[in-house]
Amino acid sequence: MDRRQLTLAIMGAGLGARPVIAQERVYRVGYLSWQDEGAYYDVTLRGFLEGLRSEGFVEGKNLQLLRRSASNNADRFKPMAKDLAGVPVDLYFAPATPMATAAWFADKKTPIVIATIMDPVELKFVNSLARPGTRVTGVTTMNNELTLKRLQLLMETVPGCKRVGVVIDEAMRDACTQEMDHANAAAKQLGLTLVSVHVDRPELLDAGFRKLLDGRVQAVTSTLLSTRNGLEKEQAEAALKYKLPSMFEQDIGARLGGLMSYGPDFEDIFRRAGRYAGRVLKGGNPAEMAMEEPRQFRFVLNMKTAREIGLEIPPAVRLRADEVIE
Repeated sequence: MDRRQLTLAIMGAGLGARPVIAQERVYRVGYLSWQDEGAYYDVTLRGFLEGLRSEGFVEGKNLQLLRRSASNNADRFKPMAKDLAGVPVDLYFAPATPMATAAWFADKKTPIVIATIMDPVELKFVNSLARPGTRVTGVTTMNNELTLKRLQLLMETVPGCKRVGVVIDEAMRDACTQEMDHANAAAKQLGLTLVSVHVDRPELLDAGFRKLLDGRVQAVTSTLLSTRNGLEKEQAEAALKYKLPSMFEQDIGARLGGLMSYGPDFEDIFRRAGRYAGRVLKGGNPAEMAMEEPRQFRFVLNMKTAREIGLEIPPAVRLRADEVIE
């Protein structure tokens, strides 16, 4: 066979062969949330997906995000996590305590990434932030100074402040336990008295705020989780109606009419949690992935609200604000 015949024979063999195309693996992540709509959900979901994307995981390409919402009913998390275990998923994203607890008991092997647990060491999800030592890793949203700082800001802003109301979402009472423990400890340190009310729907806010006034509070705040029910606007409006200076964890509260907000950038928190998820999907060992604490906090002050409730903001407080809404 001459060279030309050999070449034609090789080409003919090639035409008969089917090319082998390697198909990229699709990773499944179980995403547990309180809700599946609202400003907080949209912002945090966007951050989480951005974090995953930065690690090379794109929904619809090599990532399937299985979203499960409890619709503010914490009892739904355990069966949802168990259902995800049967899929199975490669990783749980379980940002807060009830989600992480449900994922922990759903199976014994699947990695878990968290984002908004105040102290995962105290809750025994990890051995330490520097070296988790378990299948849990991620971001811890708060530190022990955050609650103290928020109460201090209220004291500096409201003359003679000694009693502060705390609004807690009734549906999330159990999830707020750790935060309330920290709030009570901070209040004791500052010489404050806390008066709490529990609500789970807008029509109960009015009665709740009347109860706070009966309790002679001079300002009102909320736990982190109590703002997850989409009542930021209604709560800010109730505080305005009753002329109570209000403190929110998320800046959306101040933008919707609350007096001030002080807390971390939640979109960034979830973005960094997404990066953790991506690293785990690539084969990283959660037990050896040091957890991150908040990097920066934003203080937003609404001067329009201050004028409406007749409150004079001390210059020192206004100067410390990262953003002033006029």
